[in-house]
Amino acid sequence: MDDPLLDVAGLHAKASAPSGTASALPCRQSRQRMRDGTELLLRHWEPDPARFPQPTGSVLVVHGMSEHGSRYQHVAQSLCGLGLRVRAYDQRGHGGSGGPRMVAPHPDCFVDDLAEIYDAAVTDWHELPILFGHSMGGLTAARFATLRVRPVRALVLSSPALALRLNGVQLALHRTLLKLAPNLKLPNPIDAKYLSHDPALVAAYRDDPLVLKSITAGMLESFVRGMAQAQADASRVEAPMLMIVAGADRVVDPAGSRTFYDNAPADLREIAWFETGYHELFNEAEPLRGQAFAALTDWLRRHLEAAPGAR
Repeated sequence: MDDPLLDVAGLHAKASAPSGTASALPCRQSRQRMRDGTELLLRHWEPDPARFPQPTGSVLVVHGMSEHGSRYQHVAQSLCGLGLRVRAYDQRGHGGSGGPRMVAPHPDCFVDDLAEIYDAAVTDWHELPILFGHSMGGLTAARFATLRVRPVRALVLSSPALALRLNGVQLALHRTLLKLAPNLKLPNPIDAKYLSHDPALVAAYRDDPLVLKSITAGMLESFVRGMAQAQADASRVEAPMLMIVAGADRVVDPAGSRTFYDNAPADLREIAWFETGYHELFNEAEPLRGQAFAALTDWLRRHLEAAPGAR
């Protein structure tokens, strides 16, 4: 098929929503110091050794803007259920990691951090990881892959920030602030009600003390530059790629995902498009949440089975 759009409705029966027992999955924490001295908080999850004496692979999770890695506990549980070990880290200036809140020291700092996290993970695991990035983390993962900073086993992009809806006035204000006060804290433009149709998850996001409520022009500039570069380099994707995209996304512009997908190598790309979904598909109301998990796990199973020795 020229445009291998996954049959997400058909996949729904293959996966259930993350259950309330997700917290039962043990999580180990550690810290890793970046070259500039900033310490990042890491979380580690392992598959059940009784079911999987040897892991089937490894996943690095890169979270989105304003949030933190512990919001991916249920995603880690789903991945561990496939025999995958999982490592997530709080990006600099986020969650339990060091660094000024929501400040980008330079436009490529998040890609540079991922390279250091990657190198330590490969040293520990002795295999290429699967890269999973959501929103801002999806942009970081896309840039990491298209720049070919390091090879990856596969790439999963969840509602990646590959385009934003910024009008001329907003761009002019951004350029002014970037010159005069790049690290000035401004209210975070994310409206939590557009993250999910599940009111309980929206409330949990709003009440989460680790979710940041501000942004800076310097941080936004890292997105603007990164998006343009990722789009220009989409053809350089060299690993199997799944994009999981929310068609009703109001946090990022989903048209950016379609453009990136269209320019990626046809033999490596797949996309699961949820027309009515909001930004956080893995936290969506049912049936969308289950469909998103089904799309992810079905794709991963196929790729894990197709290349069991590609480690």
